[in-house]
This record gives sequence, C-alpha cells and structure tokens, in this order.
Amino acid sequence: MRKLVSIFICFWALTTFGQTQKLTLDDAIDYALKHNAEIQNASLAVEGSKQEVKSIVATGLPQLSVNGNFTHNVQIASQQLPDFISPAVYGVLINEGLLGPDRFQAGQPQTVAFGAPSSLTAMANLNQLVFDGTYFLGLKAAKEYVHLSELIQENTAITEVENVKKAFYAALITGQNSDLLQQSLVSLEKTYNETQEMYEAGFVEKLDVDRLAFAKANLETEINNIALQKQILMHMLKVAMGMDVTTELELVGDISEPSLVNANGYSLDNRIETKLLKQQLIMDSLNVKRYKVGYLPSLRLTATYQQNSFAEEAEFKGLGNTWNPGTSYGFNLSIPIFDGFYKKAKIAQAKIDLDKDKNTFINTQNQLRFQVEQAKLNVEMKRQNLANQRHNRSLAKNIYEISKIKFEEGVGSSFELIQAETDKTQAEISYSNALYELIVANIDLQRALGTSQPTN
Repeated sequence: MRKLVSIFICFWALTTFGQTQKLTLDDAIDYALKHNAEIQNASLAVEGSKQEVKSIVATGLPQLSVNGNFTHNVQIASQQLPDFISPAVYGVLINEGLLGPDRFQAGQPQTVAFGAPSSLTAMANLNQLVFDGTYFLGLKAAKEYVHLSELIQENTAITEVENVKKAFYAALITGQNSDLLQQSLVSLEKTYNETQEMYEAGFVEKLDVDRLAFAKANLETEINNIALQKQILMHMLKVAMGMDVTTELELVGDISEPSLVNANGYSLDNRIETKLLKQQLIMDSLNVKRYKVGYLPSLRLTATYQQNSFAEEAEFKGLGNTWNPGTSYGFNLSIPIFDGFYKKAKIAQAKIDLDKDKNTFINTQNQLRFQVEQAKLNVEMKRQNLANQRHNRSLAKNIYEISKIKFEEGVGSSFELIQAETDKTQAEISYSNALYELIVANIDLQRALGTSQPTN
C-alpha cells in the first residue's frame, strides 16, 4: 500500500510540475487577499491592536506575585543603647528607702545585637487597581484604536484589490492585442505568399513583394515587443497578488464593456477615507480627555501575606522548623496637586491636534467631492472615446476588405493594401486600449463613490 501511495504521489508530481495555472479575475483577487504582503501586514496590525487591548485590561486585573527570601547574617548588626536598666533598679531601691539618692550612679551605654543568625521568608503580594480615570479612558481608547486598525486594513485591501484588477485587465488586454497582431500576421503572410506567386507569374512587380516582406518584418518585430510587454505586465500582476513571479500563469476571462456605475445620490460617508478621518477625530477627543482625567485621584489596594522562619542558636539550627505568619493590607490613595502645569500644556497641545484634524477633515471632504466629479467626467470621456474607436474599427475593417479586393483584382497597389492592413490592426488595438481605459475609469469612479469593496 505504501509503495502504491508513493508511486501515485510521484506520478501526480510529474504530471503537475511545470503546468501553467489558469487564473480568473476572481482567483487573482482571492489570492491577493490571502498572500499580498500589505494586506497581511494590515491584518497583523489589527491582531496587534487587539493584543494591546488585552494588555491594558490586564493592568486593571489583580496582580499577584510570590517572593522568597533567605538571609544569613555573617555578623549581626549591632546598636548602642543607653543604660535603661540601672535607673530602673536604683529607682526601686531609692523608693524603698534602701538607698539614698546621692548613692545613684548610671551605667555606661551598652552595645547589643538584635537579630537571628539566619532567616527565611515566603511572601505573597496582591495589588489591585480600585480606581484610576486614565485606566478606564485608556481602555476605551485602545478599543477605538482596534477599530482604526480595522479601517486601515479595509483601506489597504481595497487599494490592493484595485491594483490587482488594473494589472489583470492590463495583462489581459495586452494578450488580446498580441492575438490581434498574430491574426494580422497570418493574413499578411497569406497575402505575401499569394503576391509572391503572382510575381513569379508576372502579374505584379517585385516592389509589391518587397513592400509586403517589409511590412511582415515590422509586424513580427511589433509582436515580439508586445510579447515582452505582456511578460512585464504579468510580473506586475504577480507582485500585486503576492505570487512568485516565476509562476506560470494563463489569464482566463473576456474583455467586455463594463456596466457603468450610477453616480447619482452618492454619500461621502461611504468613503473609507471619511471613516478613517472620523475615527481619528474620536482618537483625538479621547487624547484630550486622557490628560483631563489625570487630575483625578487614583486608589489601589495592596495586601501581603508572609511566613517567617528564624535560626534558633547556631547559624542554621532550627531554620524552617517554626514559621511565624504575618498578614497586612492597605490602600494607596494618590491625589495630584501640582505638576508644574504639565497636564495643562498637554491638554492644550491635544486640542491643537484635534483642531488640525478637524481642518484636515473639512479639506479632505472637499477633495473627495472633487474626485467624484473628476471621475464622472473621466468615465464619460472614456466612454465617448470607446464609441469613437468602435466606429473607427468598423471603418478600418471595411477599408481593408475593399483594398484587399482591389489588390487581388489588380486595380489596387500593395502600398494601399499594407496601409489598410496596418490601419485595421491599429484600430483593433486602439479599441482594446480604449476599453481598458474605460474599465480603469469605472474602477476609479467606484473608489470615488465609496462603493469599492475588497472583493470582485
């Protein structure tokens, strides 16, 4: 069974290795959404902002730590104390009349050492935030930052998908133009062969044959150039998708006139740029409040539980045998009084940033309206250009058919036929390019209206 599986895998690898992958526009978009580096980084930024929220939440949860401490006093620190024993003893004797006051003499100061040779301490500390205005506001700001990161991710996806669409259509149009040139070359080679036979039969001049040969050579050069251009565009598409540029691809799809977007009744609120700026204004407002709540007091609860063990006589004798507990708790209240006008300056600076972003928002709204009007005019211009190129293509085709008939009947020149063939091919390419320009203009109009989505 293992041998059969190995043989199957080897056979599958041999049959699939080096095969050209077929790619539709939907496939290209799906691949870009999963592999484009900019989109991936934007997704990671969203995840990072979510982790930032968790870290801020954690600062408000109970903080518990356990500590252990061992101390060995090689020499126990000594302190000098006054003679407090002699006055007490002599005081009793004097009070009982056993000793006269003139007989009292105080002793000399005594040097004593307090402490155990060794000690062992185990301690658990609890720290809990009870109230801090900056914490709760920071938590809200962090959640708003997550939303900002999500909007940035959406904006990145929209932009990269638009780039993929434009690159896909550019490569597809170029391939279509290459096919048109190939068809023209086949037709020209047929005419050249027929003319060569007519020349050998004495019906046409050598000049007619040479003109067709010259035209055929120029067309072959143009085909080679457009083939290289297509390779470059294919590489651009792969880079936009996040795909290895060495991957062999075959684009699948038809180029047709797009359904133009309805530009009536649009709203700038649909633009991702508007959403981003509004979110930035929210962040600026929270930044102002952040410094204002800095004037509020903060309160923390602290609690400690510990166990202590001391050596009895020798350095380590009895250490750990007996444990002495200790428990305490307390509150830490911090009331800001004066900070040298630091928070006042920060509040003023935050308000300035807020006003600047408000001005940016107003100016951007006007620019977005301009983009809509510009995109609408551009679509109309490209639509008219496509209609003109469609008409020119029809005329060029009719002229070529007539010129070919005239040449075959001996009443037309080879120069006229070559020119008609060139004009027909150029008209086909011009129509394809005009179609591509209309498609791109329609994509730009969708972006201007805010109807672009990170999908096809």
